[in-house]
Amino acid sequence: MRRSRPHSGVATGKWTLVAGLFFFAATGCIALHAHRPALAVYALSFWHYLVYGLAYFFRAVPLAVFRRDAVILKTVALLALGITYFSVPITLTSLAVTASGFLLNCTAAYALGSTRTYYGVELGCVLPRRVTDFPYNSMSHPMLIGNLIAFGGTLLNPAFRAAWAPLVMVHLGMNAGLLIMETLTPTPRHVVQQSWLSRQKYAAAGILGTVGLLVAAGEWSDLWAPSGAVFAIGACSTGYAAVLLIAYATPTAAKHARSQGFHAASTSQVNPS
Repeated sequence: MRRSRPHSGVATGKWTLVAGLFFFAATGCIALHAHRPALAVYALSFWHYLVYGLAYFFRAVPLAVFRRDAVILKTVALLALGITYFSVPITLTSLAVTASGFLLNCTAAYALGSTRTYYGVELGCVLPRRVTDFPYNSMSHPMLIGNLIAFGGTLLNPAFRAAWAPLVMVHLGMNAGLLIMETLTPTPRHVVQQSWLSRQKYAAAGILGTVGLLVAAGEWSDLWAPSGAVFAIGACSTGYAAVLLIAYATPTAAKHARSQGFHAASTSQVNPS
């Protein structure tokens, strides 16, 4: 059977961007029409974790597309968090811990550089290199640890905790999942030897874990009380997830070209984010 030709990275970027913009607009309109803004907050807050997982395990998306998608989706998630966090009275302890966690994350991203932060090694764009600048000279995975500190810090605010604890618990669970993923899964040069199907189990586990956390959050906050808005946003979410899965799991022409010419070995282990 003839092998299929890798699809264009330009097409990948186009469709994930168009699908994302449509999803944001549709979700916002549905939630506002139903007078249930919390639906939009939950529906828009966790997509960057999905693209991190898909990019890490399939290693097929062009770096520029992944970086753009990740930045957009994480920005939307942080905006949703910020709106909810500052909608209640602020406590200085909570604000200080939250700010310190995000500061640690930003410091680590600066030390690592944009390309390595967004899985440049895993996507075959740069060789592995150990980063020794602060905070990598003091800890492993400072970006994810910073996120855990920041999200945990929001729970120190009693008013915010009472209203949005399920949202934060899902964020904490997703960051813990990324930490496990980057710690326990094979190094890049071993992963690329795995078949596409062998990586499906990791993607399936991540998707099921995300669904489980969202269901638990919904049961905790009565978020998923059956309504037309819930079903409509669920349908939009399913379509957007399908676009991302297809785009991130199908090898691109750029990735195919790199696989033919990028086989340089390095004994240095990549410094995880």
